[in-house]
Amino acid sequence: MNTRERISLLSDFSALFEPWTGPFESEILHRWLIAELGHENALDEPIPHGPLNCQALAPTDLLHIVSGNTPHAAFQSLLRGLVVGAHNTVKLPSTGLPVFERAVAQLPDKLRTQVILLRELPDDWPQKFRTIVVFGSDETLTWFKTHSPPTTRLLLHGQKLSVGLVSSDLENAAYLAARDVSMFDQQGCLSIHDLYLTSEAGASPHAFAELLAVEMENFNQETPRTTLSSAESGEITALRESVRFLAASQPKEFALWQSAGSTDWTIIFELSPTLKISPLNRVVYLKPWPASPPAASLGPALAHISTLALHPFDTHPDQTLLTLGARRICPLGETHNPSLFWHHDGLPPLASLITWIDLG
Repeated sequence: MNTRERISLLSDFSALFEPWTGPFESEILHRWLIAELGHENALDEPIPHGPLNCQALAPTDLLHIVSGNTPHAAFQSLLRGLVVGAHNTVKLPSTGLPVFERAVAQLPDKLRTQVILLRELPDDWPQKFRTIVVFGSDETLTWFKTHSPPTTRLLLHGQKLSVGLVSSDLENAAYLAARDVSMFDQQGCLSIHDLYLTSEAGASPHAFAELLAVEMENFNQETPRTTLSSAESGEITALRESVRFLAASQPKEFALWQSAGSTDWTIIFELSPTLKISPLNRVVYLKPWPASPPAASLGPALAHISTLALHPFDTHPDQTLLTLGARRICPLGETHNPSLFWHHDGLPPLASLITWIDLG
């Protein structure tokens, strides 16, 4: 199959991917190839590259290691492998990914034969796969770095979190933030863990928390949270009790808003700007944005930042925001809807799979 044939087939079955990748059609996939490889036919024939001609080669066998928190990574990574024409082996979590497995089973034969789904790593993986895409914990990434041959190309996507920054228009911001926090129960790297309010916002964090609490409850009524295990519920309950104790003794530094009679959602105000990692399942921290250089004030968890969501959004944000480490800055309310063209963790996802042969 050449590139045009693959893209035509993928476009015909785009509905299988759309909830997890966003919509696409043939024209968009062609534009994606041009944006990353310079030419839509780069995988089929030599293309000009300065004084040279170059041929792009996709991996013959591509291994995807995907986690079980959400199906997004599995769908996005497989789509990239299919677009470039690799044969794809997807190592699923031990519990499987039912929605992903059902979608693969519905692919047309010419695409489905390019996909193998496994729940265990094959014994010969170090010898068979020269390119491996890994989504997982820091421990998983370290394991693959340690056990992979030095010639293996590893594309690593570790644990990440996202942050929201609100400067005005608080009612709309609360509506959008509640969705970015609550969607997929914070299980993905694009989920917001902390919301920050700047001094220009025109209201106190407590006033914004009241608005956010209403929107968190509204979203929960529309889209109830997944049922938690007793351990997960217990972790949220213990955290709430800890914050409640701190708020009683230090009311200017801590406050708590929570769903009534359940652990469905939780808002924790802390005066300290230090970025906190949420226990997930719709627990969000609300903090004032630091007046001093933010990178120094947000603390070590900043190393895990994926996306910074702004409200209002500015396509030319303050330069200090560009130095925080976020590889994507987007409007609040859109954290879970990255463009197909996004640079995942700062990398071009198609071009990162490709090897070039220079001719000339």
